Amino acid sequence: MTGGIAIIGYASLDHVAMLDSVPRPGRTSTILARPQNAWPRLGGSPAYVASALAAAGVADAKPVSWIGADEAGDAYLEQLRGRGVLVDAMARVPGARTPIAVLAYDPDGGCACLYDPGMPKDLDLTAAQRDAVAGAGWLCVTIGPTRATLAALDALGPAARLAWVVKDDPRALPPELAARLAARADVICHSRAERGFVEAAFRAAAGARPGRVVIETLGGEGAVVTRDGTTLTVPTLPFETPDPTGAGDTFAGGAIAALAGGETDLAAVVGAGHRAAATLLRSRLFPTDESA
Repeated sequence: MTGGIAIIGYASLDHVAMLDSVPRPGRTSTILARPQNAWPRLGGSPAYVASALAAAGVADAKPVSWIGADEAGDAYLEQLRGRGVLVDAMARVPGARTPIAVLAYDPDGGCACLYDPGMPKDLDLTAAQRDAVAGAGWLCVTIGPTRATLAALDALGPAARLAWVVKDDPRALPPELAARLAARADVICHSRAERGFVEAAFRAAAGARPGRVVIETLGGEGAVVTRDGTTLTVPTLPFETPDPTGAGDTFAGGAIAALAGGETDLAAVVGAGHRAAATLLRSRLFPTDESA
């Protein structure tokens, strides 16, 4: 692989809490636990994808994202470096706050996500970020600022490959941008819940790339992968976890690493994604209570 893999999208420092009840107006929910190393924890789609790529041996995975010139931003970069991820395409935005999210899980498994973007609107690529995308062998598009995503597609070399890790968010991915991604992408990863969003993008797209690989994740049922009219279901072992955030992005990173490494067997590609996600989720099975 030449040029490495650039991954564009929003950053987030996540704060994870386990609650005793579903949050409701006028009622206090008690935090029962804050898992170890999860207050805060590295988050955001680019970080999860890049971490999975680095764990699979991709030495030049670069998140293309934006953080504040603050202590939280320092912590974000430190955690990326600790996972072997390059940080030279991370932009520090003066006067902005590093984005944070509070992920509050209730006893039924639901999650209330409170996100503080901390950034000015209409973020665009810096010169260094544009160079990183232009020189990449792969670009992975996750959910991010519309203007910057468009700029990244414009900067992408004609021979470079594109992976789209789908999030159903029309604010960041208006229909015309989703259609453009659907037409250009060599690899598309989406969940079962996002199928309708992706199918609408396919209908609006001006064609499709030859040999395009589309992977639909089905949670504990595995994943379905399609290429050139051939569809294959690849099962996985069901995995119970109270904190699944990032599993889909990590799956995508594992699958993209296999494809970027030259793997052509679809079952092996999906299997690499399953293993990456399972490794992430198993790392959360040893909770240490940090709550009072």
